[in-house]
Amino acid sequence: MTNVNIKESFCYNPVMKPRNAKPYHHGNLKTAAVGTALEMVENEGLEAITLRALSHKIGASRTAIYRHFDNKEALIQAVILAGFERFDAEFIDIFADHERSVLERFSMMGRAYLAFAVENPKLYRVMFGEKARLEREAVCDLEDPENTTGFHALVGLIEAGQQQGVFKKSDPFLAAASVWSMIHGLSMLIIDGHLVVSDKVDAIFEAGIATLLEGLKVTLQAKDVC
Repeated sequence: MTNVNIKESFCYNPVMKPRNAKPYHHGNLKTAAVGTALEMVENEGLEAITLRALSHKIGASRTAIYRHFDNKEALIQAVILAGFERFDAEFIDIFADHERSVLERFSMMGRAYLAFAVENPKLYRVMFGEKARLEREAVCDLEDPENTTGFHALVGLIEAGQQQGVFKKSDPFLAAASVWSMIHGLSMLIIDGHLVVSDKVDAIFEAGIATLLEGLKVTLQAKDVC
C-alpha cells in the first residue's frame, strides 16, 4: 500500500527536540509542547506529564498551554498520536518497497517493530499499555484504515501475499491481528524484563516469524512438487 496517510498507527518525529533546547518561539507552542511531552515520557515516564511541569519545561504559562490542551488527558492524546506517527515512519518505506518480496518485507516489518519497542520502552507502554487506555481509545480505532495506517498496511501486505499465491487465502484482518499479537507479545516480554535474553532476541524473533509464516504460507501439494 503506497498511498499511506500517516495519522495514527501501528517515526523520526520532527516535533522531538533535545533536552536542552531553547524555549519555544511564538506560533509553535503546540508543537513544542508535544515534543517536550514525548521527551518527558521517554526520560521520566507518563507520570511525569502534567500541564504545570510541561509549561515550566518549555517556558510558557499554563494559560498559554491551556489554549491548546483543555486538560492533561488531551495532552496525553496528542502524545499518543505523535508516538504512533513516529512508530509509523519505521514501516512506511518497508511496506512501499515493491522491489522486495512480500516475505522480505514481512520479516523487515517485524524487525522494525521489535526494534522500536525495545529502543522506546516507555513510549511503547504509553501507546499500548493500560495506563493510557482511555486516552488511546479516544483517538485510535483499529477498524479505521485512516486512523490505523500501519496496521492496515500490514493487512495490505498480507493481501498482496495472498494475491501472489505466497500466503493462503484467509481473512487478512485476522491474519494481521495474529501477526501483531505475536510481535507485540515478544516486545512486551523483552521490555518488561521477562525475557532476559539480549543475545538470543534475534533467534527468538526468527523462530517466531518462521512459525507465523508456516501458518500463513500456502502449503504445497504433492502435485505442485512434481
